[in-house]
Amino acid sequence: MKRRGLTAGTRSWPGRIVRRLLPRSLTLRGKLLLSYLTIIILATALIGYFSYLKATQIVEEQVSVTFKQALQQAAINITYRLEEVENVSELILMHPQLQLILKRERSGYGDTTTVQLLNDFQDLISIVTNLENNRNIYRIRIFVSGDSLYSRESNNIFRMKDLDGALMKQLMDSDGHILWKSTYEQEYLPRNRLEVISMFRTMNDLQNLRSVIAVVAIDIQENVLNSVFKEVNFSENGAIFVYNNGERITSFASEAISEFDEHDVMEKISQADHTEDMPIIRLGETDFFTILQKVEYNGWEIAALVPVREIRAKNRIIGEYTGYIGLLVIGLATLSAILLANRLTRGLRTLVLHMQDVKQGNYGEAIQVTGNDEISGLQSQYNSMVLRIKELVDTVYLIGVRKQAAELTALESQIKPHFLYNTLDTLKWMGIRIKADHIVSLVDSLSRFFRIGLNRGQELTAVVSELNHVQAFMNIQEIRYAGKLHYYCEVDSELLSRRITKLILQPIVENAVLHGIQQKEDHSGTVIVRVQTDDDHLVFTVIDDGVGMTRKQQEVLLREDRGGGYGVKNVHQRIRLYYGEKYGVECYSRPGIGTCIRIRLPLAMNELHGSGRLHV
Repeated sequence: MKRRGLTAGTRSWPGRIVRRLLPRSLTLRGKLLLSYLTIIILATALIGYFSYLKATQIVEEQVSVTFKQALQQAAINITYRLEEVENVSELILMHPQLQLILKRERSGYGDTTTVQLLNDFQDLISIVTNLENNRNIYRIRIFVSGDSLYSRESNNIFRMKDLDGALMKQLMDSDGHILWKSTYEQEYLPRNRLEVISMFRTMNDLQNLRSVIAVVAIDIQENVLNSVFKEVNFSENGAIFVYNNGERITSFASEAISEFDEHDVMEKISQADHTEDMPIIRLGETDFFTILQKVEYNGWEIAALVPVREIRAKNRIIGEYTGYIGLLVIGLATLSAILLANRLTRGLRTLVLHMQDVKQGNYGEAIQVTGNDEISGLQSQYNSMVLRIKELVDTVYLIGVRKQAAELTALESQIKPHFLYNTLDTLKWMGIRIKADHIVSLVDSLSRFFRIGLNRGQELTAVVSELNHVQAFMNIQEIRYAGKLHYYCEVDSELLSRRITKLILQPIVENAVLHGIQQKEDHSGTVIVRVQTDDDHLVFTVIDDGVGMTRKQQEVLLREDRGGGYGVKNVHQRIRLYYGEKYGVECYSRPGIGTCIRIRLPLAMNELHGSGRLHV
């Protein structure tokens, strides 16, 4: 049993979630449409999102492969140029004639003729000039160890002692290895300054390798290496750095990157995660992809910086294209969902419209059943049900009409003996006690009372007749109670000819006299009757200054007759039977102050012919 309960709960939770997500006020068509659109939008969004991610990944991978291939080619070109320079340096170091000249220069020419000095100078310049004919070499400089006259030539030949001390120390410590100096500005002739990269090597005596006879510097213009990077055509806002052991050798940077300190840039590059395919570094407010490539020469490395936004601009194009496709799919799917929802709910909507007509009492024609699905079956059953309801309504209506006629007849029959006994009793005692002419007036009022009340058997009467009926009743009561009662009537003469159902006002006035005023200690009081209009209502108001009623007495007033006679309850029932449920009697009362009874009738009733006259 426990397992069954658990299974039932498990099965029901998706339904509960769906019911909570869908607003209760939506129609079935709206719920179907909202469900379809939710599924369509979610599916399209997920497919578009993951497609965008995959496309972005593919684009970045392709960019990475393309850039790395370009950097590999650039690294090969740089290696080729550097190896050419290194080969030239080897030729210089192994040149036998150059060895002899430099050793003579180191030892000093002494008594050697000036002719030998000039010949060595010319031979030295000739050797250097021939080696400078390489396209990658701008200048070859030889720093001699002696102090000969031509050591001050300052174009190709310089004194070793003029070299920077730190640089000279590095060269001596390098034990004949190559030392590259990063890009710097070198002055060759007055007003001729160039950005160059230099390779320095010590030239040792081949017969005594520990003896340094000169230092060779081969200068390469920076644009020789930068021309390699121009062919790569990475990015207008990017940069390429060539560095060794974290120290920049040369760079090719756009204006967007040249504003940053090179030391900071190299530090960011060295701190990047080299295990990633394209690590991202941030310079200022801009992120850059970093593509790294090693140069197969002397441990050099190349780092290319490409703004992330440039690469991802292509991703945005893909994203926009994916978004347009998604919107198109959603639009087509929405149209399909609307058509499908309309088709599924058309029969139900037709059924709802017919039900609304039936609710208003218009049974109309039967629904035309088309199809053979569940909704068509429901329509067929509905037609049978409406036909049966119409038959029952017609039967109930006939029964109701007959019942109302019987109740009206029964209610009217109650009034015939009601005042007759009281009046005859009054006449009897007055005839015994007073023996006065008032009996004539009393009998006259009684006669008019019954004549107006019976109204020749007609159900409708004029307002003036109903007020005359009340006046006759009050005349009798004033004689009976020796002038302790006062009666006032306020009515617009235009309302006197209005047609209303008879005998609705006098029972209320009687109730005010007997149960209101006569319950006071002095048995005296006033009754006021007002007839007026309120919007589309004809309103009768009966006010007395009797003992009043409690709230509980007011609640039972329309349910029980006070004293068991023809009272407020019967009047209320007659009005509702004749005019409908929204009309009838209203009661307002306060103990010790009095009571106000208000009767509401529809104003739109036919007027009687002729003008009414109120008898006082």
